[in-house]
Amino acid sequence: NHALPTPHRRESLMLLIALFTTAYYLRLRAKKKNKQLVAARIAEEKEKDRLNDLRRDSRRRQWALALADLLSHRNGLPTKGVQLALKLDDDQRRHLTQQVKKELGLHQHFDGAALRQQIAEILRCWPAGMGNSPRTFYHHLAAQGRVRDALAFDCMRTAFLTRCIAGLGWCDENQAWLVLLLNAQRAQDCFASWEDYATAYVRARRVRLALMDTPTAVAGRDVQEVACYLKASFSRWKTLPWNDFKIFDPV
Repeated sequence: NHALPTPHRRESLMLLIALFTTAYYLRLRAKKKNKQLVAARIAEEKEKDRLNDLRRDSRRRQWALALADLLSHRNGLPTKGVQLALKLDDDQRRHLTQQVKKELGLHQHFDGAALRQQIAEILRCWPAGMGNSPRTFYHHLAAQGRVRDALAFDCMRTAFLTRCIAGLGWCDENQAWLVLLLNAQRAQDCFASWEDYATAYVRARRVRLALMDTPTAVAGRDVQEVACYLKASFSRWKTLPWNDFKIFDPV
């Protein structure tokens, strides 16, 4: 027969079991805590990446809209932020609606579903020129070897009209952003700086105004307008770098 453990041995055995149980519990707790810390760090890194993506995306959208800043400023539209919706009173909305429809070659009575259908088609075919595009004028510039000037004019026109179309609520904003970002990428690829882009636009506009027999004083205002906006403290052309990041980057 085996002898029963003495009280002293029983106490030692119980103490040993208690120590093993405590150690096992502490190990499990530490492991769980480590998992929580790792999960917290992963979540923190993901949030940092998300915020960086948002900032980067915001800068890309700011850049795309900034192409039209000269025309937006001239027409009293905002040149800050990335919101496409425009806060307009009835008179402002009526005036902008008439202006944009005329520029796009649309009948003034177009409205509702018929208007949105036409706009969707215009945005789909934007590389060929938006709406009532001044193609004869572009051909005139090309014949003079001034293709870059024509491109600058069209980039600004496309950015402004697309921004207005979206701002008036005539299209899906995702479709507008696709056009805006692609238009911005072609501008970034073809010009070296905001000054290069703006100067090419002014040259094109001078030819355009001359063909329309516009007074010289009106044509001269563009140069001054560009010079002022390039230096203005509130100008996006001054704060957004031209080539630091790719504009159209779907990845």
